[in-house]
Amino acid sequence: MKNSAYAVASIVALFAAPLLAQDGDGGMGEVVVTAQRISNNMANVPVGIFQPPSPPVIGLKRQADSAVRNIEIVSDSREEAMRKREVQAMLLDAIDRAKQGGFSLVTGRLELVEVTRANWQDQFPELAGKARDDEDEDSDDDDDGGSAAYEDDGGTTAIRLRVKTRLDGSISNAQQKISGFVKSVPATGRSLIEQKGGLALTIINPDQYRDEIYRRIAAGAKHAVSFYGPDYGVEVNGLDADIAWQQVSNTEVFLYIPYSFRIGK
Repeated sequence: MKNSAYAVASIVALFAAPLLAQDGDGGMGEVVVTAQRISNNMANVPVGIFQPPSPPVIGLKRQADSAVRNIEIVSDSREEAMRKREVQAMLLDAIDRAKQGGFSLVTGRLELVEVTRANWQDQFPELAGKARDDEDEDSDDDDDGGSAAYEDDGGTTAIRLRVKTRLDGSISNAQQKISGFVKSVPATGRSLIEQKGGLALTIINPDQYRDEIYRRIAAGAKHAVSFYGPDYGVEVNGLDADIAWQQVSNTEVFLYIPYSFRIGK
């Protein structure tokens, strides 16, 4: 066990020297909070067996940055070529209206990618008449509606993506804004937009909050060891773990590191 002088020095260092994000590229982009991050060593555990541990007490609660909702753009015209043209036209109109109205069309199960006029053919290659490569086909497994997806069952053509709006009020206000946007996109032929599921929250680059979480853990450890006298020290573990997150209210998220600490002589 570390002695008390070493423990206090370690805690002060956490306060004094900002620690850089662990990700080599400077952190993730905007992520969906309700998408659950599972560590690499648990990636192959069957669904229903792994139960993620409860979050620690110390972390950072803050308002989410945006709200997103799954949508589908569909057409049931008789000919496949017509269905594709109608879905494509409505998608492009939605992209233009989103840019004008302060919304974004995005895809991604976890980390979000904006759909634009410049990249929509990469997101929906089948809709653009291109072949989807094998890697993209594998990524559609167990799709939750958040990643870019194309489907044609012989009678209906559909693409799946998300609408994102800045969270600057209540969750009901965000829903009203998204619903208003969806209604504003005009139909082309027999195409239409349908909203699917409920709203999810997003957070921009969770790793930017690592230093603040470190400071809070350090303060908590320092406070805890203060009850035991000068002969006791504290050992903190797990600070090199990924940032984790969960939704804790309609508009708030809790960011944390799955740390632990021990107090002893």
